[in-house]
Amino acid sequence: MEETIELRELMEIIWRGKWLIALLTAIFVLAAAVLSWFVLPKQFVSKATVQVASEVQDTGIMSSYVAAEFTPVVFTQRIKNQTMMNEALQEAGFNEKFDEEKISITEQTNTNLVELRYTASTPGDAQEKLNLFILKAKEQMNQSVKNTLNELEKTYASEAKHLSAEIETLIGQYNQKVRSNGLPEILIMQTLVGSQIITPITDQQMTALTKVDGTLHNDLMQMQAQIDSKSAEYRSVLDKYQSVKTGLDSFRPDPFIRLIVDPTLPEVPSGPNKVLNMAIAFIIGLMAGVGIAFFREYWKNSAPAK
Repeated sequence: MEETIELRELMEIIWRGKWLIALLTAIFVLAAAVLSWFVLPKQFVSKATVQVASEVQDTGIMSSYVAAEFTPVVFTQRIKNQTMMNEALQEAGFNEKFDEEKISITEQTNTNLVELRYTASTPGDAQEKLNLFILKAKEQMNQSVKNTLNELEKTYASEAKHLSAEIETLIGQYNQKVRSNGLPEILIMQTLVGSQIITPITDQQMTALTKVDGTLHNDLMQMQAQIDSKSAEYRSVLDKYQSVKTGLDSFRPDPFIRLIVDPTLPEVPSGPNKVLNMAIAFIIGLMAGVGIAFFREYWKNSAPAK
């Protein structure tokens, strides 16, 4: 019985304050309508889908470097780089700063697809800037790989130069030992071509060969083995250098970053959501009106009797 009386009292309080509640609700809804229609700027969202895949093309020795750069995660971090995106805006003639809150990036799980959404005040602005940011990220990823390959090319070139100098020194030492012991000069040619050559030799050279002891023979064989080993290493480095140089000259990021869905030109604004704003204002106004009605009743009943 007490609960029924309390509920009736509550309803009576609300009924007595109905005009106050209605007035406050109307004021809140009207304010939300004015803000939504005349104050808050319109927002347009451009959408795009990008595929980032390093395995779409066989890049040989470059594959590990390409695979490390061209991933959805790296693409996402590149496009969120404020310094880089500010640079893109300045290059395009926009006098504003990159706002990360305006761009939304979603990496689709277990895929190499990245979905992007960019919000701007006009449809053209949203489309142009989203396309601008994608191209800038693509350019930076391309440049990152090229910088790595340039350093790799320099490393291989330096290593080849160093090996060449070592081989030249070893051959010089070998040749000097052959000549100083009066051995046939054909041994020099044999070392250079890396194969056995049968050719006539003089009696003097034959006599010199018969006097070759085990120590000299071992020295010559060891030096020749060193020359062969360094030559094989030199050829391997040259192959890597040429592969990197060829890849660097022909490298393009297009196969690795592809626009599956080009940045769209939004036809209708995505915000402000007028209906939602007014609904929220209605609820807030209603709650405020009810609250003030109860406070007024409490204030009236708690006033000291005269």
